[in-house]
Amino acid sequence: MQQILQQAWREDDGVLSFEWTIITVVIVFGIVGGFAAIRDALIDELGDMAEAVIEIDQSFSFSGLPAFGIPPSSFTDPPGSVTDCGRQTTPLGHPGSSDAPA
Repeated sequence: MQQILQQAWREDDGVLSFEWTIITVVIVFGIVGGFAAIRDALIDELGDMAEAVIEIDQSFSFSGLPAFGIPPSSFTDPPGSVTDCGRQTTPLGHPGSSDAPA
């Protein structure tokens, strides 16, 4: 029995696979966190782009061509109003979120 315990104590075949497992887990956590950051940045930038597109003023006026019988024309684009969606910064169900029980 003592010989089996000594042999198990000196065994180091599984050490390398354990190290690779830890490294893989750390890398996967980093990738998931990176994707979450990319997602948040992309959503914010697309929201800014939508606000900019909505605010494009398409008003115009045309004095017409009376010699050819073309009347004047104009269009006034009403100013747009954009409100931010107010994204939550806390996870759902945690204190400070809108769905947390009172």
